[in-house]
Amino acid sequence: MNNPHQQLLQQIDLMLRARYPLLYIVGVEEEPIEQVLQQLTQISQTPRQLLLWDIVTGWDDNGTDKGSVMGALSRITKTPENTTTIFVLRDIHFILKNPETEKNAPVIRAIKNLTRQLKRTRQTLILTSHTLTIPPELQEEITVIDFPLPNIEEIDYLIQQLIVPEKLNLNGLGKEQLIKACQGLSRARIRRVLAAALAAKGQVNETDIDRVLEEKKQAVRQTGILEFYTANESLKNVGGLENLKQWVRMRQDAFTEEARRYGIPNPKGVLLVGIQGTGKSLSAKTIAHEWRLPLLRLDVGRLFGGIA
Repeated sequence: MNNPHQQLLQQIDLMLRARYPLLYIVGVEEEPIEQVLQQLTQISQTPRQLLLWDIVTGWDDNGTDKGSVMGALSRITKTPENTTTIFVLRDIHFILKNPETEKNAPVIRAIKNLTRQLKRTRQTLILTSHTLTIPPELQEEITVIDFPLPNIEEIDYLIQQLIVPEKLNLNGLGKEQLIKACQGLSRARIRRVLAAALAAKGQVNETDIDRVLEEKKQAVRQTGILEFYTANESLKNVGGLENLKQWVRMRQDAFTEEARRYGIPNPKGVLLVGIQGTGKSLSAKTIAHEWRLPLLRLDVGRLFGGIA
């Protein structure tokens, strides 16, 4: 498999060669971001050095400037201009969020001064965080890059790396359903749930699709807006509605890669209309169960309740 982050690597590499002074990479996982940055140092024709800093451990090469953002910025300022270096500051969003305070204002000014200096060098400052926070003073200086959650190709790659073939007890459709169930989860969550399956029974099989959906439920709960429903109802639980049942069975394989190659479009949705008690909710749960897809409920009242 090609590098799952090849396009992102090329994008950042182009920015570094174009001497973008200040990048802000937003991603829920820190380790994959830094792996990509480490790969950048290896593909460059000009050798690049990668230096990382956080407020607890300081610089990763010598442990200096612990607890001091200004100290970290000062080191960057004093680095010889002829060196090609990527400087990474982790999690300073709490400073960027409150730029007007007496303590934080000098940091914002120092970053702004530093970007002017870096434009003349082969050095780049990269901020990384799980959240995007840009003060007005730096809006014209920062270039934002979103670090994506794993796509289908990368999830497939992760599964191949984590599970030896003899322990992956899934047919073609089952594996596709497992991969699609993992979409929207971070790499760490995917590794965690697959490791739990291996620890529990020494293999990954069709029952673990539900385990992945349960992990997704935990992630969705943290949003506070979406509600994840565990769907265990089968078509046998639905009385009548024979046309709907037939359609659900017929379209069960419509989400597969094979169907896509044949040009069969994914179902766009199902509109269930009826008076109270006619089985709309049960039908929705049944469809989710039969297709092994997550079932989410959006609380519109909660959504608009937060808008003044």
